[in-house]
Parts: sequence; structure tokens; C-alpha cells
Amino acid sequence: MRVGKRQHQGLLAFALLALAANARADYKDDYSHGLEAFKNGEYAKARELIQKALDQRAEPATRIRLYGQVFEPYLPQHYLGLLAFKQGDCSAALAQWGVPANKQIVSQLPEISSEQQRDSAVCEKKVAVSKVDISTTQRTGTSETPPLKTVAAETPSARMATGNTPAKPVLPPPRSVEPTAAKPPPPVEKPPVVVKAAPPESLVQAFDQFLAGHYSEVARINPDTYADPHARFHAYLVRAAAKYTQARITADNALLDSAKTDAAAARALDSRAIPDATFFSPAFREFYQRSR
Repeated sequence: MRVGKRQHQGLLAFALLALAANARADYKDDYSHGLEAFKNGEYAKARELIQKALDQRAEPATRIRLYGQVFEPYLPQHYLGLLAFKQGDCSAALAQWGVPANKQIVSQLPEISSEQQRDSAVCEKKVAVSKVDISTTQRTGTSETPPLKTVAAETPSARMATGNTPAKPVLPPPRSVEPTAAKPPPPVEKPPVVVKAAPPESLVQAFDQFLAGHYSEVARINPDTYADPHARFHAYLVRAAAKYTQARITADNALLDSAKTDAAAARALDSRAIPDATFFSPAFREFYQRSR
């Protein structure tokens, strides 16, 4: 009987360990498939899978083994925020990115941290503008028009009762007035309409690729193909940022020197321009200012 009981307990413990291992594998499996769906642009599917992983394990980590020898940072809150950002839900994105555990782990991953800071700045601007619009609408919608004062007409009997009988006015004799022709108003000079040329489609696409993290594709653009100096400046700028980000990921000094050359070319085209904090990380903007 004792042996049977001991065997039963051993089987129960083995079953519990197997269930725990399956649970751990499940969150890794959901997270792994969620990242794959995110890379493929299947944002709704990715959001569902990464949310399932978060429900099973909420603690982020700088590095976990997903399967075999594949290691990745475990950042469910970061990617849920990024998915909400890409779907236009800035409030949800800021809520996910603001989780203290997520902020602590992301701060240890420079590339991901700079991207999250960039997207957070975009969302904070949008939320601030939305709040201003709402408050303006509320003030306009609740403005009250002061009530009109009604004055009762004074009747002749009332004037007689108070003894206030007005004297009859003495009118002057009528005078003949010659009509004068009205002068037409002077014509209003309209300022000339300045039509700004739209940026080249290929340059817009390069910025979209940079924001999506396709740095190698951005690094292949040729700024000299743009005749407009303003467009050529932006092409050098975004190519420098892409090369700089790649160099930080791969520790490639030659690529870093190439990024410095592109930044210097951009500064030569417009020495007063400063990279927009909405699109570029603080590290790159500091690197750009040092590039001569």
C-alpha cells in the first residue's frame, strides 16, 4: 500500500511539473507567434497573441529563450503599446509604455528605448492637441448668452399719473439736402498664393521605412537624385539616421563613419536645421550636432 501511495504521489508531481512546463511554453509560443505576426503587419492577430502571453506572464525581461537557440527580449507591454500606436490608439500606447516594469527593462535596451521615446513623444503631442480641442469645444458649447432686459412701454395714462408730461418738441424747418454719390471702397489687394511643392514620394517612403525599422533599405537611397536642396537635405538626414542606428546595433565603425559623412553633408545644405525630436532619437540628434 505504501508503494502504491508513493507511486501515486510521484505521478501527481510529474503531472504538475508537466503542466507548469506547458504553461511556460504556452506564453513563449504566444509571444513568438505574436512577434512574427507583428513583423508581417498582422497587427490585430499580433495584439491578441501578445496579450495572451502577457496574461500568462506579465514580468518583462531583457532576454529569454523562445525556442532552441533563439533568444529575444520579452517585452509584451512595449509591443502592445507599439501595436496600439500603429492602430492610432495613443492613449492605450502610452498606458502600456508607462508600466514601471516595462520602462525599467526597456531602458536597458538602447535601440528599443530610443524608438519607444520617439513614438511616445508623437503620442503625447496628439493627446495634448486632443485635450485642447475638447476643452475648447466644451467652453464654446456651454457659453451662455445674457438674457435681454425687457422695458415696459410707458403709457399716456402712466405719464399723467406721475405728472411727467413731456413737452412737445419744436422741430426746425426742413432743409433741402443734395444727395452725394457714395464713393466705392478701394479694391483690396490679395496677397499672392504660394503653393508649396509636395515632397517626393520616394523620400516620404524612405521616412516611412525608417519609422518602421527598415534601416538597411533607407541606407540604400541616393540623396543626389533630388534636385531640390531641401529634399536632398532630408534624404541625407534620414540616411544618416538609418546608418547610425545600424552601426549601434552591429558595432560597425565603418558604417558609423559613413553616417557621420551623411550628417555633415546635410549640415552643409542647411546649417541651421535641427533634427526633429518627433522622428529622431536624442542619441542621434547629439551625434548629428557633433558631425562636421
